[in-house]
Amino acid sequence: MSIESKTAKGDTVASDFDELSRQLSALREDMAQLAKLVTGIAGRRGHSMAADIAEGFNEAEQYVARKSRTAEAQLEGSVVANPLLAIGLAAGAGLLIGALARR
Repeated sequence: MSIESKTAKGDTVASDFDELSRQLSALREDMAQLAKLVTGIAGRRGHSMAADIAEGFNEAEQYVARKSRTAEAQLEGSVVANPLLAIGLAAGAGLLIGALARR
């Protein structure tokens, strides 16, 4: 090999290395931009999911409140319609709880 061919190969290797370095820099920049984009999308979806969950909890709370008012009204109606039965059931439940508490 002559000196000229070694220099030509050295120049080729150096230019290939420079090109590879430029491509890696471009890839790093693209990856950074992609990471920012994904972070933004995830943040928006997270806020959206949090809002949906909060809305679901509010709906569940309203449902439970409606059902408890309905159950309370039904219970009051039953006690008014059968007061002696209600007193007997309450006394029986009290005796049962007292017996279990002694053990």
